[in-house]
Order: sequence, then C-alpha cells, then structure tokens
Amino acid sequence: MTELSICIPVFRQSAQAIDSVTQMLLNERAGFEILVADFSGDADQALARRAADRADPRLRVITPEGGAGSESACWNQMIVQAKGEWITIIGESDYADPEICELIRATLSRVPDADALSWGRAEFVPPAAREPLETARLPAGSKLLLPEQAEMMRRLFYWEGASDRPDCFFSAWHGAVRRDLLDKISEAFSGVYFEQPSPQIDNLCKVVLLAKRMVFWERPLSVQCTLPVSATKRHETGETAVAEGFPFSADTGVAAPIALQIEVFKKRYDIVLDGWEDNFIAACANDCEKAASGEEFHARKAAYAQAITSWRGKRALAGFKPEFRRKPKLPRFRGVKDQVLHFDMSMDATSDAAGFYRLINAMTFPVNLLDDKLA
Repeated sequence: MTELSICIPVFRQSAQAIDSVTQMLLNERAGFEILVADFSGDADQALARRAADRADPRLRVITPEGGAGSESACWNQMIVQAKGEWITIIGESDYADPEICELIRATLSRVPDADALSWGRAEFVPPAAREPLETARLPAGSKLLLPEQAEMMRRLFYWEGASDRPDCFFSAWHGAVRRDLLDKISEAFSGVYFEQPSPQIDNLCKVVLLAKRMVFWERPLSVQCTLPVSATKRHETGETAVAEGFPFSADTGVAAPIALQIEVFKKRYDIVLDGWEDNFIAACANDCEKAASGEEFHARKAAYAQAITSWRGKRALAGFKPEFRRKPKLPRFRGVKDQVLHFDMSMDATSDAAGFYRLINAMTFPVNLLDDKLA
C-alpha cells in the first residue's frame, strides 16, 4: 500500500527538482511515492530520462496530455494519477521528508479519523537571493496539537491572530490531506479538487470546512524555497482573482491576494461572514511593515489605504496605522524566543532546500521518537 504521494508539479526545467527527489529517495521506506508532473513543455523529456536512470519504483514522472492549463488544473491532473492514501504537494525547488509517513502512522494509531495534517513551516532563501545576515526561523517546539475546527475557522476566515496572512495551514500544500477528504471536497465543490487561481488557498478553505480532524505537529517536515517574485511564479496563465465589492489588487503584498482568494470562494458558495474586517485591515498594516525597503513600504501602504477607503470608507483607516521600521545593518538576533529558533541561514553553507532540511533535521526533535509525544 502507498501511504503517501509527494506530488511535485514542474513548470520550468530545473535541476533542483530531481536533486531534491534524489535526496528523498535516500530514505529506505517503501510506503511512499514521488510523483513529478512535467508541465514545462520540454520536448526532450529530460526529467523523465533522469528518473528512468534512477530505476526506483517509488519515483514516477508523468507528462500529462494537453500540457499545462491553470495551476489548479495541473494539480487536479496530479491527484488523479497519485496512488497514495495521503497527498502532499510541494514546489519544484522545495523538499518534503518521506518521514511524513511516520507522522501519519503515529497519528492514525491514536486519532483514526484524522484527515488533515500540518507541521511547522521552514523557509529557505537560496544564497544568491538572500539578504546579508539573513535569519532562519525554525519552530523549536515538538508538541502535537489537535486544533478544533471552530478555532481554524476563526483563524482563516476571520483573520484572528493573523500576521500578514491567516495563521492556518491545513491544506495539501506543504501539509498532508487524506484522499478520502479530497474526494469529499470534489463532490461538495464543483466536482474538482482545486478550482481557484491559487489552489493552495482554495484547498485551505475547503479543508478547514470539511475535515473531520486536523492534527498539527510543531516540528518541520518540509522546506519551502523562497525566491524573488519573478522566480516564484510557478505558472503564468493570466488568471487572477477578482471579487466584486472587494477592491484589493492581487499584486499588493501578501495579505491582499490571500483575502481575494478567500472572498472569491465565499461569494461562489454564498458564504456570508461578518466581523472579520478589522482583523484583515490589521493584517494589511502588518503586511506593509514587512516591506524590505522604504520605497516598497510607502507604495504598499498607499495601495492598501486606497483599497480600504474604497471598501469600508475613510473611517476604516483608523485601524490601519503601519509604521516603517528601518532594518539596521547589524547582527540580528540569534537564539530561542517565543518557541522559535533564530539562526544564521548561511550556517553549514547549504545551497538548496534539501541541504537545509538535512541541517534542521539534525537540530530538531527526531521523527522516529514521535510516539513518545503521543504517549
């Protein structure tokens, strides 16, 4: 039986995809597969040839017929091909630990109806793209938590406790979702697994609404490679979210495009919620304060202020007071604060997500001792 499918959609030819896959296949487990879908349009099928050279039955490279459509359409094609009881999706430059299978096993032994898993987020910026003195932030805890659906609803749809984005990450994107739940989502929403321009947010909304039991482990089990905006666009289709009566641009920061996707989802399925607006405006202010430069801060602040005024009127700006905080070119904080480990991202000179995961894997709670956390 295949417990887990690690799905990797590839939209541009990159050696990083196979390099990450090579590291994953060093794991001797037999209960997972890696499904790489080549949407790059490469006539030479370089990915397929490199996979064939490895001759590992746990690795499959597919080239779907018809090429790439929207990002959601590409993800839908992968789910149909995946054999796993659980599905996780990562980017072509990212890394996922096959030991997610151990989290699944240990969780189901105690929470049999669990159908959505999430874990601590680890982000990596490649050396060529990072700022000097870049700080890595790693969850230092290893508790396994069982959040209630009502709490996740508040975090996602009401932006409760949000920074520049909702504090809720239960989706197939750098998480794991049971196939039964994905099928339930397809039956309940338009007959497809994913349908919005941003399938990550689309899936997040649906998982939070329909999951029987969500489980969160603080310890990271995957690494998301963070690149400049020009490099992170996985797939261009010209498709953007537009929500009538919600005048925010998808090009404004982080909070706006997420909110747009949520609003499109709510309007499509006639979900009416009130009382989230002030929390979202506060998230917009937080988004501005995370700008890397003064120029970016002021441009983002002006765009948000204009959208908020058009949406809620000038009085709503009372809750929108972002402040620009110039980042001093001094050594940044290193150590543990609020259960987060801060350390120099250049430590061990790692150059990709797979190498960075090896580093943090040596620094964090061993996955094979997860049973002790559930005792």
